[in-house]
Amino acid sequence: MLYERLVELRKERKMTQEELANVLGISRSALSLYETDKRQPDFQTICRLADFFNVSVDYLLGRTDDRCGVARTTYKAGNKADFILRDPDIREALDELDYITADEKESLLTHLYGIKSKRQRARDDK
Repeated sequence: MLYERLVELRKERKMTQEELANVLGISRSALSLYETDKRQPDFQTICRLADFFNVSVDYLLGRTDDRCGVARTTYKAGNKADFILRDPDIREALDELDYITADEKESLLTHLYGIKSKRQRARDDK
């Protein structure tokens, strides 16, 4: 979906691949690979594309058809994620995830998987 949206937005602006690539600071060949769905841009490039075309990242990725909108995730009643997200402490902690480093993320995931393994061992011991 990204490649289709990218071609559409570039053509709306009547830009060549070379012109857009220069604006983004990437090679024309890299842009060509994005537009033919042979390669995916990194997150930073996706953000630059969204900023340049004044659309949301969700629109670029095909998660919404609203150019400035954000995709809404719908949880089914009783879903574990829904239950967890209602907890104000967890919601506050999740807000901080925007600011963690790669090392902190790795540490967090290691800790979470450790908790999961500990619970599994406790179940297996019963």
